[in-house]
Amino acid sequence: MIKSLAVIVPVYNCEKFIQKTLESIESSINFFRQDYSNIADNSTEIVVVNDASSDHTKEVVNEFIQLKSRYKSIYQVVSHSKSLGAGPARNTGIRISSGEILFFCDGDDLFLEEHIYVCYRALSQEIPIQPETRFTNSIAVVKTKAKIQEQLHPYWRDAINNSLLINLCLRRECHEFVEGFPEAAVYKQIRGREDTAYLEWVNKFFTIFRADLETVEYIRYPGNSFDRQLKKFQTPPEDYQLDWTPEEKKLHAIATQLESEKTLYLFKKLYQLDQRFIPSKFINWQPIVVEYLGQEKYVEAIALYQQSGEMKDAIAAEHKNILARAYNNLGTAFHQQKALERAIECFQAAIALQPDFSKANLARIYFNAGMVLLDQMQSQQALELFQHACEADSHLTQAQYQLSRTRYQLQVQSKGYQFTQDWFSNNILIWEQHLLPLAGRTLQVLEVGSWEGRSTCWLLDHILTHELSQITCVDTFQGSAEHRRFDADYRQSIEARFDANIAKTGAAPKVQKQIGQSQEKLRSLPLNTYDLLYIDGSHIASDVLEDALLGWRLVKAGGLIVFDDYGFSFDPNTQHNPKAGIDAFLTIFRDKIKITHKSYQVFVEKLPDSA
Repeated sequence: MIKSLAVIVPVYNCEKFIQKTLESIESSINFFRQDYSNIADNSTEIVVVNDASSDHTKEVVNEFIQLKSRYKSIYQVVSHSKSLGAGPARNTGIRISSGEILFFCDGDDLFLEEHIYVCYRALSQEIPIQPETRFTNSIAVVKTKAKIQEQLHPYWRDAINNSLLINLCLRRECHEFVEGFPEAAVYKQIRGREDTAYLEWVNKFFTIFRADLETVEYIRYPGNSFDRQLKKFQTPPEDYQLDWTPEEKKLHAIATQLESEKTLYLFKKLYQLDQRFIPSKFINWQPIVVEYLGQEKYVEAIALYQQSGEMKDAIAAEHKNILARAYNNLGTAFHQQKALERAIECFQAAIALQPDFSKANLARIYFNAGMVLLDQMQSQQALELFQHACEADSHLTQAQYQLSRTRYQLQVQSKGYQFTQDWFSNNILIWEQHLLPLAGRTLQVLEVGSWEGRSTCWLLDHILTHELSQITCVDTFQGSAEHRRFDADYRQSIEARFDANIAKTGAAPKVQKQIGQSQEKLRSLPLNTYDLLYIDGSHIASDVLEDALLGWRLVKAGGLIVFDDYGFSFDPNTQHNPKAGIDAFLTIFRDKIKITHKSYQVFVEKLPDSA
C-alpha cells in the first residue's frame, strides 16, 4: 500500500498565479482524503522550490501558507540562490521530500480536485483495467489528460498532453532510476526541454497507465510557455515550420547529444541488473527487450526479459514470440561461434516457449536446432527436429535436404556400410523426389561409376526392392584422372570395399559388375534394356559425352538418364569439365528428351517417341 505522496512545485516569477495553483493542490488533497483518511498529514507534502524569483513569489507563497492554507504543516519552502531552471528546481524538491509517489505542478498550472485521487487509485491498481491494457508488471507511472480552454489543432492537443508534467504521477523509484531531470545549463537556455527528456526516459523504461480523464488544467497566461507557443498549437502540423535561430539549433543539438548519452547510460545501468538500483517490478520489459532485439543485442534481451517472474510463468503470446525470437537469434550467433552447448540451449528454450509463430518461422527454429545437434554428432535427435521442421513448413528445402541426408547417414551406420568418401548424400533429396516413385517395380538400372557403392547401395535399399530388379555396375575400380591424389594401395582396395558394402545390402545377387572402361563395356550391353542410367564415371567432358551417347540406345523409351557432377570443376579449362560434355548431349538430343531437374545433377527423361 502506498503510504505517502509529495507534490513538487517549482516557481519562478509567478506571484500573480501561485496562490491559485496552491489552492488547487490543496483542493485535490482534500478530495483525496475524503476516501483515504488513513493517509496522515505527515505523509503528504507540498514542496515549493523558489528558483530565485526576482518578483514577490516567495513572499506570496509564505503569506498564503501562513494565512490561508488549510494544511500549513505539510508545506516545505526552499529557495535557490540563483535561477537554475525548472528541472534542477524539481530535483531539489524531490531530494528534500520523502513521498513514495511524486506529483508535479508548475506555479501557473492547476490540479483539478480529482487528480491526486485518480492517480493514487491507478497506481494502487484499484481502478478496473480493461483487458487490452493489462499489465504483466506493477504500474509505475500514471498519465492523465489536461483540460485546455483554448481551441487547438487536435495533433498539438495530443502532443501537449504527452509532453506535460502536470498530468504525471510516478513512483519515487522511477525518478531515482533515471536520476532526475537533466541539469545542464543548456536546458535553461532552451527553456523547457528538460521536461520532454525526462518523460522520454520515464516512457522508455516504466509501465504507464494512461487515464482518459482530464484531471489537471493547463492554463495560458500572458507571456508563459503556453502563450508563447499558442500560434504553433493552432497551426496544422504540416504547415508549421520551426523558426529556430542558428544559435537555438546549436543548443538543441547539444541537448540531443546529452540525451542520447544519458539514454545509453540508463540502458547499461539496467543491464547490470543490480537490484539496489533497479525497480524491477515497475520496469516495462517488453519495449526494452524489443529495442535490444532491434540492435541485435540478444544476450542483453534475454537477460533483461528473464527479470520478470510473472512473464516467465505466464507469458502472453506476444511476449513469448519476442523471447523465442531472441533465443533463436542468440542460438544462431552461438552456433556461428561454434559454442554448440550454448547454441542448443537457446534453440531448445525457444521451442519450449511454444511461440505463436508462423509455420515458416517455427520450422526455422527446429531446423537451426537440428543443425547444432548434427555438429554435436547427435544424428537421431537432429533427425527428429528436421522432421518437426518439415511438418511445420513443407517448403523449407533446407530442412527437407537435411532430413533426407540425416536419415541416410543413420541408415549407413545401422547397415554397417564402410565408405571412405561421400560424394553422394548431398543429392539424396533429389533422388528421393525423382526416383522413389519407381520403387517396387521390376527395374533394370545401369550405373557408370560405382566407386565404393554408395549410390548402388541406396538404389538397392530404396528403389530396386522388387525381387527381379537388377543393377549393372560399370567401373574400373581404379579411379579416374581426378583420383590420382589417392595412393596406389587405397585405389587397389576400392573394389573390395564395394563388394563388402554390397554384401551388407542383402541384395548382392541383384548386382552385376562389369569391370573395365565404360567406353568398352557399354558397347557390349543389350539395347533398349534399362529403366535408369546413372552416369558418374570419368569426369573428363569427352568421356562423359561418350558415356551418354553409348548409353542412349541402352535406355528404354520413357527411361531416365541421370548425370552427376554437372557443377563439378577439376580443370581450369572449363571445356574439360563434365558440364561441357553434358551440355553437348543436352543440345544434340534436345528434341528427344525432357529435362526434369537441373542443378548439381541433371535428370533427363527419354521421350517415348525417341529412336
